[in-house]
Amino acid sequence: ITKDYRTGERVLHLRLEDGTELAYSVDPTALPPLRNPDILVGENDLTALSYLHDPAVLHNLKVRFVESKLIYTYSGIILVAMNPYKQLPIYGDAIIHAYSGQNMGDMDPHIFAVAEEAYKQMARNNKNQSIIVSGESGAGKTVSARYAMRYFAMVSKSSSNAHVEDKVLASNPITEAVGNAKTTRNDNSSRFGKYTEISFDRRHQIIGANMRTYLLEKSRVVFQSENERNYHIFYQLCASALQPEFKPLKLGSAEEFNYTRMGGSTVIEGVDDRADMMETRKTFTLLGLKEDFQMDVFKLLAAILHLGNVQIMAVGDDRSLISLEDKHLDIFCELLDLDSEPMAQWLCQRKIITSSETVIKPMTKLQALNARDALAKKIYSHLFDYIVERINQALQFTGKQHTFIGVLDIYGFETFDVNSFEQFCINYANEKLQQQFNLHVFKLEQEEYMKEDIPWTLIDFYDNQPAIDLIEAKMGILELLDEECLLPQGTDENWLQKLYNNFINKNPLFQKPRMSNTSFIIQHFADKVEYKCEGFLEKNRDTVYEVLIEILKSSKFHLCADFFKDNPAPISRFGSAIKVKPARPVVKAPNKQFRTTVGNKFRSSLYLLMETLNATTPHYVRCIKPNDEKMPFEFDSKRVAQQLRACGVLETIRISAQSYPSRWTYIEFFSRYSILMTQHELSLSDKKKVCRTVLQRLIQDPNQYQFGRTKIFFRAGQVAYLEKLRSDKLRQACIMIQKNVRGWLQRKKFLRVRQATIMIQQYFRGQRTVRQAITATALKQTWAAIVIQKYCRGYLVRKLCQLIHVAAVTIQAYTRGFLARKKYRKMLKEHKAIILQKYARAWLARRRFQNIRRFVLNIQLSYRVQRLQKKLEDQNKENHGLLEKLTSLASTHAHDLDTIQKLELELEKLTTQKRISEDKGKKYKDDKEQVNLLVLACNIILSFGYYDKMDDLTRQLFADVQKEERQRIILEKNFQNQKQDYEKEIESLKEEIKTLSEEKIQLQHQIQQDLIIQDGLKMEAEQLTKQLQIIPELQKEIELLQAQKIDVEKQAQSQKRELREKMSEVAKQLLDSYDLEDVRSRLSTEDLEHLNEDGEIWFAYEGLKKATRVLESHFQSQKDIYEKEIEALNFKVEHLSQEINHLQKLFRKENDINDSIRLEVSRLTSENMVIPDLKQQISELQNQKMDLENHFQEQTAKMKGKVPMWGPGLQALNVSQKYFCKWELRCICCSKNCRSLIICCNIYLQVTVFLCLTANELHVPAAPKEYIGMMEYKKEDEGRIVQNLILDLKPRGVVVNMIPGLPAHILFMCVRYADYLNDADMLKSFMNIIINGIKQVIKEHIEDFEMVSFWLSNTYYFLNSLKQYSGEEEFMKHNTPRQNKNCLKHFDLSEYRQILSDLAIHIYHQFIIVMENNIQPMIVPGMLEYESLQGISGLKPTGFRKRSSSIDDTDAYTMTSILQQLSYFYSTMCQNGLDSELLKQAVKQLFFLIGAVTLNSLFLRKDMCSCRKGMQIRCNISYLEEWLKEKNLQNSTAKETLEPLSQAAWLLQVNKITDDDAKEICECCTSLSTVQIVKILNSYTPIDDFEKRVAPSFVRKVQAMLNNREDMPQLMLDTKYLFQVTFPFTPSPYALETIQIPSSFKLGFLTRV
Repeated sequence: ITKDYRTGERVLHLRLEDGTELAYSVDPTALPPLRNPDILVGENDLTALSYLHDPAVLHNLKVRFVESKLIYTYSGIILVAMNPYKQLPIYGDAIIHAYSGQNMGDMDPHIFAVAEEAYKQMARNNKNQSIIVSGESGAGKTVSARYAMRYFAMVSKSSSNAHVEDKVLASNPITEAVGNAKTTRNDNSSRFGKYTEISFDRRHQIIGANMRTYLLEKSRVVFQSENERNYHIFYQLCASALQPEFKPLKLGSAEEFNYTRMGGSTVIEGVDDRADMMETRKTFTLLGLKEDFQMDVFKLLAAILHLGNVQIMAVGDDRSLISLEDKHLDIFCELLDLDSEPMAQWLCQRKIITSSETVIKPMTKLQALNARDALAKKIYSHLFDYIVERINQALQFTGKQHTFIGVLDIYGFETFDVNSFEQFCINYANEKLQQQFNLHVFKLEQEEYMKEDIPWTLIDFYDNQPAIDLIEAKMGILELLDEECLLPQGTDENWLQKLYNNFINKNPLFQKPRMSNTSFIIQHFADKVEYKCEGFLEKNRDTVYEVLIEILKSSKFHLCADFFKDNPAPISRFGSAIKVKPARPVVKAPNKQFRTTVGNKFRSSLYLLMETLNATTPHYVRCIKPNDEKMPFEFDSKRVAQQLRACGVLETIRISAQSYPSRWTYIEFFSRYSILMTQHELSLSDKKKVCRTVLQRLIQDPNQYQFGRTKIFFRAGQVAYLEKLRSDKLRQACIMIQKNVRGWLQRKKFLRVRQATIMIQQYFRGQRTVRQAITATALKQTWAAIVIQKYCRGYLVRKLCQLIHVAAVTIQAYTRGFLARKKYRKMLKEHKAIILQKYARAWLARRRFQNIRRFVLNIQLSYRVQRLQKKLEDQNKENHGLLEKLTSLASTHAHDLDTIQKLELELEKLTTQKRISEDKGKKYKDDKEQVNLLVLACNIILSFGYYDKMDDLTRQLFADVQKEERQRIILEKNFQNQKQDYEKEIESLKEEIKTLSEEKIQLQHQIQQDLIIQDGLKMEAEQLTKQLQIIPELQKEIELLQAQKIDVEKQAQSQKRELREKMSEVAKQLLDSYDLEDVRSRLSTEDLEHLNEDGEIWFAYEGLKKATRVLESHFQSQKDIYEKEIEALNFKVEHLSQEINHLQKLFRKENDINDSIRLEVSRLTSENMVIPDLKQQISELQNQKMDLENHFQEQTAKMKGKVPMWGPGLQALNVSQKYFCKWELRCICCSKNCRSLIICCNIYLQVTVFLCLTANELHVPAAPKEYIGMMEYKKEDEGRIVQNLILDLKPRGVVVNMIPGLPAHILFMCVRYADYLNDADMLKSFMNIIINGIKQVIKEHIEDFEMVSFWLSNTYYFLNSLKQYSGEEEFMKHNTPRQNKNCLKHFDLSEYRQILSDLAIHIYHQFIIVMENNIQPMIVPGMLEYESLQGISGLKPTGFRKRSSSIDDTDAYTMTSILQQLSYFYSTMCQNGLDSELLKQAVKQLFFLIGAVTLNSLFLRKDMCSCRKGMQIRCNISYLEEWLKEKNLQNSTAKETLEPLSQAAWLLQVNKITDDDAKEICECCTSLSTVQIVKILNSYTPIDDFEKRVAPSFVRKVQAMLNNREDMPQLMLDTKYLFQVTFPFTPSPYALETIQIPSSFKLGFLTRV
């Protein structure tokens, strides 16, 4: 409106959308309705419009349908579906997944949203649901019902292999083939009503279905109007007539049969009847209906076609005749196995039975044709019912039905030029459905008002109960029709006359046409309809002559005979679960001649349907034909308005307009209209109070709005008024901003002009003054003065310049020197300052770090102790009773256990003493025999008499030996003393370390192990009961082992001492038996020189000195080792004491506050630490015992005999023996004295070296063990390995401070052991049990992300280990030499590598599924709905009225939630050691899901397609990119997966007006398909008056530019798409020899090899 309108004016001054000015004439008493604001145009819900009237509804539908290409719109609880007459990419599986789980109203209107709402209410409330789909023929009812059923089949797939949902969907092609036909309005028009009841179990999965049909149009079998067809199945059969299996049916083309060529159109453009026949047969097979059944059905259909071609000839005026040679009659009878003569006779004659006689009456040709057609209709009707029955049998279920969802595909209100009995029944059904709809609408409205605590006032609405009573009440139209049908002479005219007599001028809903006596008019809820009475009685009777029925009963074709039995079986035993009792009794036929009429049947079935619908929660879908020419996206407002009125949508709008149609939440109102609030109102914290204050100020009439609990209710037009106030306020603000900006610009321009003007004036005035003052004389004088001044000034300046130059040079010299010295001193000071700063900053950094560490520790201690306080209080209450029981049990059993332990200890001591004494006796006996043998050998040597010349030499030699022996003994004693001192000092230090470590452990356990204690406290209480009974036994065992250790040490010392004494005795005997001087005197000088020619005689002496030096060096090395150990232990003690002091200081601060908690923690910790410490002590003592026993056995074996012991020593002295052999050869000719001396020295030398070797063996420590990277196990332990290492292993707590893939490395070490043993069965068994164990743990924790991630990592490492150590060159390139030695030796495990690779891929896919399931609920709220840019709202409040069941009860996720979830995934994967390449692939898959889900939701949410929302999306994408940079994942190609979403966000922000804009869009949006670009442009919705909609011409322009692009036609991205995963080979850097098993793995039965 361009000019204010004043009351009484007859002209409105308007500006149209295209900008033209118009003076519109109006009636002052009836002004045209107001238009809604631009922000409300194109709303998803018609009831959300501020002005609710027919033009606003039509305009909104037109904008959505024509401009935005949106075919679905809500109207309250109704879904209005416009037929686009074009295939749209909005029904794919991706769309179904997008709507699944969403609340109604969150997404754009869709048939899937209605189906999801029904499914959700069924699952939530356990209540049956119904979806009522209605509309005119050609409006898309069948397709809508099909899509709803497809949605249920998709979202509720059963886990069984029965594929029930596929069978339910397969029923649609069959029913469409036998029940749908081409009409002038629709190529696939349903000619019957259908109610499909889909049954669900308690898990809400489909278990079966049941179908009920209503009012099949049987007349179509024998008659079709022009450009119409018979049912599709006939044409499919004719198109397949040439196939071998159909040749017995003797069919031809459709043009050859009367029943298929009557409409003159046997072909539908774009439809292949032969292909449809194959599809029909395929669905028959899918439902379990075999070939025999199919051929029987096709045989009946072919018989109907041949029956229609039977020629009936007229014989006179009152008779007719059928030739017995009629080919089609013969085929008909052959197919149905009938006799042709009776059939030919009774098709032309009828039998009339009276009370006295039977009369055969011939029929005219017309009567005979009607009889033939009636028979064809009867057969087809029975066949249709039979097919439906068999479909129900195929969809039956054995279990119990929990709930069901019914889909009603029924005809809408119909009015044609000629309306007959079928239209009457259809409109009657729609009257009933409209009544049910009105009651349901008011029920929902009442629930909404009561929920919001708003007073409920009854609103006047149209009640169609009078129209229903006119049809079905007593003496109504149907009852009068049935009464007329009972009369033998009843006619349509008589029945019509009865209607005139009963209802004209008595019922306002019944009228008589002015120009017709064969019609009547009924005022239905939608419109007046004129019905022609012709054919009403015949169609209502639907009779076939009895003689023909009897002939068909006698058929040998079982299917035909079963159709016409007297007591046919019920159509289906799978009826509705609701038992229905009719409102009034149905009249039963007294005999066969007077059967139930069609109207009566239809009324009964309609009662049953209404009872079913009333027992369910209904959902409404109204299908609308936008035009009658079937043009895509063409909108005929008149036809649409007619259908909207007929289906009750406009009535719903009218009802809504009378109450409060606009309903906004307080948050939406505050966000939208905060601009209208004052500063004082905005300062209030209670937003509800603010909204109340603002509304009371802006809208003076309080009746125009109501305040509910969560919403504000507005009457029609009030939201438009508020929008006008808002736009005015914004316009005023824009004007104010423009005023100030323009004023500032003008002032700036004025000042610039003023400054220029002043400058021009200045120069102009100066020039004028100069011109006025200057003369010729003045110019000459001035010039002369200037010349004189020039020379004078030049001289003065030169003099001054020279003086200044000299002074400047002098000043510069001194200044530069001063500056250089100053700079040097400054550099020197800075250098020293830097050194000081370095040390000072280091000291400050260390102090700051210590302070921070102490602060952090304080915080950790306080937090953990406070958290423990509450948990321990709860646990202590439970443990108190258990501990009391434990103490009582311990005290009762203590005495008995002590006595038993003492007796057992004494018995073990006696047995050990007895065994030791026996062993000692045996050892002493053997030693004694060996010593005697040695003494005997020495005496034999001494018995020679040739020693008188060697006395001096021998005496000197043995003196030296004795001296060396004494020195050795002294050194040995000193070493033993030092060793004992060191050992004592070490033991004391160890005790001190032990006490300190225990204190440290106690302190640490008090702080850190509280979580472990609280989790396992109950279990430990039970274990403590058992373990307290074991403690005395363990203590006894410790004491016994300590005693055994002491005894073994004593035995070793005594054995050593005895050995030393025996050897010293042997040496003394040798010394006593030799006189060295005598031996030396007996030898001559020549003999001595010859004897000592090469120095052999002194070899023994030198060997003895070397042995002594070895002992000294060994003693010194042992001393150094012990001193180093003492220093290390002292350092460790100091370090531990410092740590303990530090912890004590920290803990002491909390001690006063948490004294009771600490005492409880220490008590529980000490109780729980007793058993592990005892076990550790036992294991250490057992190891020491085994070492001592082994060492003792070695020493005993060495000392069993002198001669056996000397064997190895003699072998070790082969080198020295060479010298003696050489000596003996030279002395063959010498005297016997020389030879005896040689023997004596040889023996003594061997004994001496043996002593040295024995000393070395006794004191040199054993070399460390060398591991070869295997784990020894027994075959019976395989199950324990899998149980402990795979099934029971928990990732959390194990993976910390552990090498990646440790379980995999341990498993491979066991595999290496089986390979090392060359045991194929053992290896095969172990590999199979590993693979099965991994499969089992994944199956048991299929939704546990940490477990799946942990075993994905370990499976990957296990697979890489099999490759790395396989021995293949390609996998050994990066191995170390030691790793190459660890390769498998005997078996090729490439087959198992393939199995593990497949298993890893399966785990990876499950890993991705778990991550997607966790993050998917966050994507749309975080990426789309969350306002990441505060102050820039991208949402348009719509006031959509969600259903009560659709209230969003989920958590509000934000962008931070997505980033936190991604960080959790990343940290868990890193913690589990997942390979970096696999991690990048997983992140890429997650980012693709985020982009795809967000983009799909954007396509389906028109309210999100705005410029501001594009800014929000791009901001959220930047957050994701920053996260990638933070995690160093830029090269993972994850960013590229967000490119389509980024381009969509850019498309929302870019200008969309000019040709250049269109060209830029085509060039930049390369990752979006043409369909997606057009969808975004069509869905673009301004959220302010200052934004403009995208013009349809611009969209067409972009679409034309994109026509050459080759891309996928689908709209949605496939969110289930998985990128191909690759498992890179990464060799493990860890050596198998260094891997140890943590005690937490509980694999003590494995041994490192």
